[in-house]
Amino acid sequence: MSQIKTLNQYFTPSWAAAALVRQHFSDLSENDYVVEPMCGPGRFLEPIPPHVPAMGIEIDPDQAELARARTGRNIMTADFRDVSFSEQPTVFLGNPPFKTRLFDEFLSIAEQVMPREGRIGMILPAFFFQTSGRVVRYNEAWGIATELLPRDLFPGLEKPLIFALFRKDAERKLIGFNLYHEQAFVKTLPKDVGESLRHGLRTWKEVVSDAIDAAGGVATLQQIYDYVADRRPTSNPHWKEQVRKICQVRATRVDRAQYSMDFAA
Repeated sequence: MSQIKTLNQYFTPSWAAAALVRQHFSDLSENDYVVEPMCGPGRFLEPIPPHVPAMGIEIDPDQAELARARTGRNIMTADFRDVSFSEQPTVFLGNPPFKTRLFDEFLSIAEQVMPREGRIGMILPAFFFQTSGRVVRYNEAWGIATELLPRDLFPGLEKPLIFALFRKDAERKLIGFNLYHEQAFVKTLPKDVGESLRHGLRTWKEVVSDAIDAAGGVATLQQIYDYVADRRPTSNPHWKEQVRKICQVRATRVDRAQYSMDFAA
């Protein structure tokens, strides 16, 4: 029990693991290779159909032996960070210890060893996904979808739970998340701009006006670009076009590619 407590691990009820596999991984075939890392007694291995290749990894020898007895699968007694896979995993399933650094290490390894379209299904605490920076970092390599799970799935647990689905694909969709990329972008802005956004969204016209004002009342297009670059009110990738449009329609052109702050109404 001391190993379980140290690793902050809660073992998944067999019925819940079976339901999650049935709901999200019913398409597993003999072409897959399923791995349950940090598998404990192997609850996610149990519902994997016999014709689907699968294995587990568990650092605790007692739990590893229990997983072998329960599942009949190959269970490596090892730290998953030290394992070299003889076959390429296409699916990782499980309920790892609720430690962010350990999970980040796992994701890094999974990204390296999995093929394109590889999938991960993990029970995790919701706090893993509460900050924009962490989710955006995960999203650089993975599409992510989440589902809320009942906290009392594990007696005595105080943390809200989710089932997180990761897919190693080009689209990298975020499902069940909102404003994460926008908040991450806002955090990169200068402090004064961030404060302004918190009190009310600045318009493109206001930012361009500030740029011209900062240049002394008349600014070249390049000067406006330089000012606006890290003060954009949105993450529009075509922001220079937006700046040119504002200058052409709302500012006063005083020379070639030079504009004054005498904005039209």
